[in-house]
Amino acid sequence: MRGRTVLAVLTGMLATALSAAPARADQYDFISQLDAVGVHYGSMIDMIDIGKLTCHELRFGVAPPPVLDELVTVGFAPMESAIILMAAVDNLCPDTGPAVAAWARSIGHTTPV
Repeated sequence: MRGRTVLAVLTGMLATALSAAPARADQYDFISQLDAVGVHYGSMIDMIDIGKLTCHELRFGVAPPPVLDELVTVGFAPMESAIILMAAVDNLCPDTGPAVAAWARSIGHTTPV
């Protein structure tokens, strides 16, 4: 339940970011966003691949909870997983933002999107 709350809060932040986000995918902005909030990773190349995989799954209809579970399985904390998902949506696949926001609303997130 706490993970859902964390993701719902981050999704509210996503709505704000999407309205100001450039219409391009940028892997370096993805890494910069992770660095800015202190997400630790071993390899920048591997982290970019994780972001791309996150986008691939979201684009092919995988809901955010299983995507988050996969990130936890590979060693990220639940909060880091939510941040990675949101950074990927912000910078690598903004086209998936509406689906992630719809999911957040479906679990009770009521901030306007």
